[in-house]
Amino acid sequence: MIIAVDIGNSAAKAALVAGATVLESGRLDTAVASTMDLTDGLRVLAGSMAEAPARIMAVSVVDRWTERLERAADALELPLTVVAASHIPISTALLRPDQTGPDRLLAAWAATALYGSPVIVVDLGTATTVDAVDGDGFFLGGAILPGLGLAASALAEGTARLPRVELDLPGEAIGADTTAALQSGIVIGHVGAVRELATRMHAHMAPASSDPGGPVTRVIVTGGHAAAEWAQRAWREAAGPGLPPIADALDPQLVLRGLGLLAEHMATRPGAGASR
Repeated sequence: MIIAVDIGNSAAKAALVAGATVLESGRLDTAVASTMDLTDGLRVLAGSMAEAPARIMAVSVVDRWTERLERAADALELPLTVVAASHIPISTALLRPDQTGPDRLLAAWAATALYGSPVIVVDLGTATTVDAVDGDGFFLGGAILPGLGLAASALAEGTARLPRVELDLPGEAIGADTTAALQSGIVIGHVGAVRELATRMHAHMAPASSDPGGPVTRVIVTGGHAAAEWAQRAWREAAGPGLPPIADALDPQLVLRGLGLLAEHMATRPGAGASR
């Protein structure tokens, strides 16, 4: 059992994980939390089970929070591995693999391990990423677009009269007031953008598996917004004729589960990753 930590631009998510099973989890808002908050949260998490965690495995896209995590790990006297792209056993077809975030590679590898390939991974965080892994398990790359919360904030901050609205899936695309119109544009528009990207990626990968009996490309949705109440309706239900469900599965904790799987993988390969 390990403590898995996923540090994104808006939040730090942590969980006790055994393999791909999340046992306990918590979340900190990185805009307001301190190093002490992180240390205390990890201490509570570590003490929630009779068995002590063996180590901390983390993936981070925020350097200052990586440093805070290092101090927290020292305070808890737990070895820490901060995952780099080189730790993740996935082949890529990228021109510059060193420029791709390890969080994207980890989510793609975890989705392949848990759901098979070909697979498209949609990560709904501060930014939304849509990434493709082909039938041979190669990470092909993907697309990055502003996330749902970022879009809502940009409209509120960049206009004189549009309010900041709560993210929700409206019942209709035609909004009868400003709030409904904003929710339609932000949420339904985002669903439409992801649908278009996933459709084009599927078409790109289809020639490699053109056999009618070959594997079907699955779409897995993860990230913070995948845990919202409306997410199931947005991603797992048909929106109308010609608009089938987008996702085969919602897995909000895919990256945390991937850290658990990676810890097991690295345990079988001495020297696969250095602690610090």
